[in-house]
Amino acid sequence: MDYETNVKELEKIVKKLSDEKLGVTEGLELYEKGISIAKECLKSLNEIKGKMEVLNKELESLEVKAEEEDDWFRERVGRI
Repeated sequence: MDYETNVKELEKIVKKLSDEKLGVTEGLELYEKGISIAKECLKSLNEIKGKMEVLNKELESLEVKAEEEDDWFRERVGRI
């Protein structure tokens, strides 16, 4: 499941655990399922964070390259 689907499922589990009178076994099963889904969410968030870090590094590299090209252009135009 994707992150958003997992979050919705977690919300349902929390609501059931909060609102319904559950037996110990059913409550434990829901709790375990919630923990499992929460782990999936954290894994997804860590993957997203890693992708964002890569993209940010690429952007920084492009910005540095653009600045270097601007400097090069200014040096050439300044001579004319």
